[in-house]
Amino acid sequence: MKLLISAYACAPNRGSDHAVGWNWATEAHRLGHEIWALVSPAHRESIKRACDENPDLGGIRWIFPEVKGWPLKQAIEPKWERTYNLLWQRAAVPHARELHRQVGFDLIHHLTWAGIRAPTFLGALTAPLVIGPIGGGETSPPSLRDRIGLKGRILESIRDLSNATIAINPIVRDGLARASIIFVSTTDTQDLFEGAFRDKTHVFTQLGLPELPSDHPRRSPSGPPQFLYAGRLLYWKGVHIAIQAFGEVVRQIPDARFTIVGSGPERSRLEDDVRHNKLLGSVEFIPQLPQNALFELYRNHDLFLFPSLHDSGGFVVLEALSHGLPVVCLDLGGPRDMVTPSSGVVVKHNGQNSAQLATMMAGQICRLLASPEKLAVLSAGAVARAQDFILAKRIKRFYDRAMEFMPAAYSTEAFHGECSDQTDVPEIAQGGDLGAYAKPRQLIQFLSLHTNTMC
Repeated sequence: MKLLISAYACAPNRGSDHAVGWNWATEAHRLGHEIWALVSPAHRESIKRACDENPDLGGIRWIFPEVKGWPLKQAIEPKWERTYNLLWQRAAVPHARELHRQVGFDLIHHLTWAGIRAPTFLGALTAPLVIGPIGGGETSPPSLRDRIGLKGRILESIRDLSNATIAINPIVRDGLARASIIFVSTTDTQDLFEGAFRDKTHVFTQLGLPELPSDHPRRSPSGPPQFLYAGRLLYWKGVHIAIQAFGEVVRQIPDARFTIVGSGPERSRLEDDVRHNKLLGSVEFIPQLPQNALFELYRNHDLFLFPSLHDSGGFVVLEALSHGLPVVCLDLGGPRDMVTPSSGVVVKHNGQNSAQLATMMAGQICRLLASPEKLAVLSAGAVARAQDFILAKRIKRFYDRAMEFMPAAYSTEAFHGECSDQTDVPEIAQGGDLGAYAKPRQLIQFLSLHTNTMC
């Protein structure tokens, strides 16, 4: 099948959306599909190096649309990235239109960003459009907003409003309306849709692994218990809950240790939490690590703590499972569906506040640590659970499912014909550069959209 994959975020040896874009495009290629991939120019050099090192990837055609007047440095995301992404999506349309005229794609797939508030304008082409899997419909329970600060509460309220108005946002709605099928990461996101939109949604997580890691020995559980968190340090990642839960664990197991890997705006506040809970000698902060170094930490810890308040997926959760590291998460968002009773613990929030939830989490952790046999069973179960996310099988299932939703109107002659010279995209997106927002009405439209995409 001839596939055009729009993967703004796509880079080797990265996590999150970048891993989704890279793993998906390269694995679809290995499955025998002909792949053309639209990617942010910030990742041109890293992709070229990876393809030079792996000749098997030479058949993928990489295209790097640029936003006029906004050059990017390699491997560095722009400061105002959501604004840049919006403009990049428009800049990608002429490239896609010309490629479709030459190639005649069987499917166009908008992959990343994988968020419901990230628009695509590729539905204006004559090939059927597949969107997703997308997330973002998840929300934090009001009872757990007590410790996220004023700014966090304001942003969560904006997110709530954004989710409630997705269906009437003209820019986002246009891409969703033109899509033949919309894959969503969680039922939370599916529940935002009604009517015809909901009829063409299908729940399917975007996460997957090219293969399971090599069989490396895990640490012996005989030493002091070691806990790990990896990810961005953002208020909604719930690291403050993990720290408070760990503090209660330390009261029962004084030699326990907690390693927090990542960087972000919440670090100073989290360090204050550590001092307040008298955990300075028990908690270690480590900046972002190379992937191989993080993999080593997975193998040398006992439990992975991931109390995120509204993650659509959580790629680090899947990585931890694949290394045999049981996961403790909340019954919120994508991790709730990834972690099973045989691979970790899903803590129910039950309307509790942060302190109450931390106490419940600590109790479940201590019960696990009291049974080394149970931990060993969960470790084996984690690896078994990760096997359900092998990418080759998932991608095949994804495109098989997508083809079931292709409307009869897309005959072979229809979508292998040439595109029209004029691509019908929303007025806000016309221009493809910063000048597109020079007129007051267009600027107001842009600000309205950006408010709906900021959380």
